[in-house]
Amino acid sequence: MTQMVLVPAIVTTATVSPFAAELAAHLAQNDAVELDVTEVADADVSFLQLVCAARLQAERDGKALRLASPANDAVAALLERAGFLTDIVPTDQIFWFHGGLPQ
Repeated sequence: MTQMVLVPAIVTTATVSPFAAELAAHLAQNDAVELDVTEVADADVSFLQLVCAARLQAERDGKALRLASPANDAVAALLERAGFLTDIVPTDQIFWFHGGLPQ
């Protein structure tokens, strides 16, 4: 069974710790976790670091971490600012955008 996790509207260095603990708990208890990023309005690189680290850990543990829907505009803009879209590899494009890059 897949556990859906709603990402808070604000995920910044000041607020990431509680969400990190919640995500770790869900990954420990479930074989698959889907992140709902539709409400994310304000995020910084700490959010990207957390998601990237969680993806790696999930993969090492034989679990699945994915987005419930493609990255919204705020997350896509953050990915662009952080340089994640420069020479994006196919696996990252599939993870963040379900295949297609934002226009």
